[in-house]
Amino acid sequence: MKSTEAYRVLRTHLAPIFQGAGFKRAKGLLSWMRPQGQRHLVVWCQVSQFGWDDFAGSQFTVEFQLSDEAVVGAFPSRRRRFPKMLDYNGRDEVRTIQNRVISSLHRPPANHPLLHTNEAICAIYLKGFQRIDQPYTEGDDIWLRYGCEDHLITWARFIANHLPDWLKQAEAWDGNEADGSPRRDSSV
Repeated sequence: MKSTEAYRVLRTHLAPIFQGAGFKRAKGLLSWMRPQGQRHLVVWCQVSQFGWDDFAGSQFTVEFQLSDEAVVGAFPSRRRRFPKMLDYNGRDEVRTIQNRVISSLHRPPANHPLLHTNEAICAIYLKGFQRIDQPYTEGDDIWLRYGCEDHLITWARFIANHLPDWLKQAEAWDGNEADGSPRRDSSV
């Protein structure tokens, strides 16, 4: 499933939710924006740069930004990925869904190219097929795994269910504060 297809599925299921919350499509990735005082609240989904694997699938994340410009990755901005906006129960819900996705994946055959690279790469690849037994922490940079359209629809429902709380948190950010975090900062 190419990233364009993943974005299409997510857009189909999330666009009405964001439109209902007063957002319009923004420039860059699969993103939405709305004015927030003198600034802009921007939300986007980003599919992993590592692409699609027929066995391991792929993954994406959701990020929130408060900035002067309505552009993904604008600087300066206040940014936060969704895991930092979840409590323990929300992170455990993510872990439960992740484990369902992982259990539905089919392990690669013995001749899969990534199984014949160096040991470190092989171990990282195979770890993607293991259950997540330890609870996620607030500091974990969680990417939402998917192997098919149904997984993306499940994640879209998860996002829709949590979006009102996430938006309240983002709206409460000090509009005058700019932390200058780099684009992939997961410490914010």
